[in-house]
Amino acid sequence: MIDPAAGTVDERTVDDLAVEFPTVNDAFLGAEHRYQYAVSFPDENGFGGYGVVKYDRATGGRRVREVGDARLPSEAVFVPAAGSAGEDDGYLLTVVSDLKQDASRLLVLNAADLGRVAAVHLPRRVTAGIHGSWIPDET
Repeated sequence: MIDPAAGTVDERTVDDLAVEFPTVNDAFLGAEHRYQYAVSFPDENGFGGYGVVKYDRATGGRRVREVGDARLPSEAVFVPAAGSAGEDDGYLLTVVSDLKQDASRLLVLNAADLGRVAAVHLPRRVTAGIHGSWIPDET
């Protein structure tokens, strides 16, 4: 936590799960937020058991959606649902690379519970990507 008035910074370990590529709902960038999403690497060797993790900063809980052995998800991009009201009212988009089959799919997850909404099998493997953005069509 950063406290500009006191001139202090507090750092603490939230979880011992290895994660990378953290994201939030873009509407909460630079503001207080409850939910964070990341790519998880539960295998101590860094291979197998990859997934998408959701952290709840209010409860300290986490939920992991594993994507399968040797399947590496890219950074999860948050997409708000039409007329969304809540911070996690939307979807997470991630391209999952199957490292054994040399294939990829776009995985769409419900951001609230990480339930699978859809999986689109892509015609060829897409290399792992990071730092994506969702830009809605305003037309």
